[in-house]
Amino acid sequence: MTSHNAGHEPAPYETYPTPRLDTQRISPEKLAELVKTKVAGRDYLVVDVRRTDFENVFIKGALNLPVDSFYPTKETVTKILSPIPTVVFHCKSCTETGRGPRAAGWYREELAKQGIDETQSCALVLDGGITAFAERYSDDESLVAKP
Repeated sequence: MTSHNAGHEPAPYETYPTPRLDTQRISPEKLAELVKTKVAGRDYLVVDVRRTDFENVFIKGALNLPVDSFYPTKETVTKILSPIPTVVFHCKSCTETGRGPRAAGWYREELAKQGIDETQSCALVLDGGITAFAERYSDDESLVAKP
């Protein structure tokens, strides 16, 4: 099999079907407001889909669910997350086709498959990922933690 990207071994998440990548985004400022004013796990949840690059800083209360395991477990994960009204996905930078947008897309597809309306649980992608969030808030211990 010849690849247009010779020498590049695809990451495991790249071997799964590409979801719709048009998930709405949330700014670091809006997410900071959510973290400061709402209850994690009830009103919102941040899902950090990084794995090997889960270092330096993470958002307080975030669930680390690496993207490589998200797709194979999306049915169960969606059942667990669907009672939460706002689920924010992020990776390092959340580029258009990055890990955060992919996981958010798979979550949205699985919500629809399970007949769960996005007014009950909606997916958002953190604009700029943890990089943008940390640039603004890395010294705010009410928002971030360092391992």
